[in-house]
Amino acid sequence: MRRKTAGFTFVEILIALTMFGILTAVAVPRYRQFKERAFLATMKSELGSLRVAQEAFWAENQAYTADTTQLDWNGSSEIKLALASSDLFGGFTATATHLLAPSLSCSTSVGKDATTFASGDIVCTSVSGGAAAGVTP
Repeated sequence: MRRKTAGFTFVEILIALTMFGILTAVAVPRYRQFKERAFLATMKSELGSLRVAQEAFWAENQAYTADTTQLDWNGSSEIKLALASSDLFGGFTATATHLLAPSLSCSTSVGKDATTFASGDIVCTSVSGGAAAGVTP
């Protein structure tokens, strides 16, 4: 007489765990790539809105500012922003770093400070020096 037992056999559980492991091995790197692209998009967006606020400030004062509190602009709390300028009448450079991705940074320069790339372009790089993303106008 054969007994009917409920449940799974050891082999069935082992196959299910192996399949789950393979799916996880494929999904985790893709998830990290999606997160990195989201961080880059956030930094680019912040720099773009900062550039617009700086241009509005320039229209009123004929100079840029290195102090974001003078701008009509609210930045994200997740983005660390550094503003610099050698000549506030001629341009500025801004660098953004995401607090959750400190190995990535995006920069933009406007006016005379734009010596390494075209004025207004946003360039993102990793801390190791390799390009993380291309130039986005």
